[in-house]
Amino acid sequence: VVSTQSTGDFLYKWKYWAITSMFIMFAMTSGQMWLHIRGAPFAHVDRNTGRTSFIHGGSNMMFVAESYIIAVVNGVIAFGFIMMADAPKDPTNLNAKYMSYGGLALVVIFFSILLAIFRMKHRGYPYSLLF
Repeated sequence: VVSTQSTGDFLYKWKYWAITSMFIMFAMTSGQMWLHIRGAPFAHVDRNTGRTSFIHGGSNMMFVAESYIIAVVNGVIAFGFIMMADAPKDPTNLNAKYMSYGGLALVVIFFSILLAIFRMKHRGYPYSLLF
């Protein structure tokens, strides 16, 4: 059986490149490469209390779990912006209006979470949004 489709057709599909570049961008902006180079631990378990910390309290250290959290938060913020950008394509559709409000809610809530994590790491940072 001879296939008419070339095996290199995926190189010309922009959606594959967009998704791949988004995953790389979220991994790199979350600090994943820095953690890979430094060999940071996944999380920290306190010996006295037994509590597990996924976010390091200082600004000079980071856990692997923290980079995963940051990548997911950045991804949800980007998804919220995409929802807001795609909603006005059909202004008569009521679902588009709700999609726009949903995107705005995602951006505000998850950007607040991102700022709260930043404030945990940098104690003197004065700004917050919701949390």
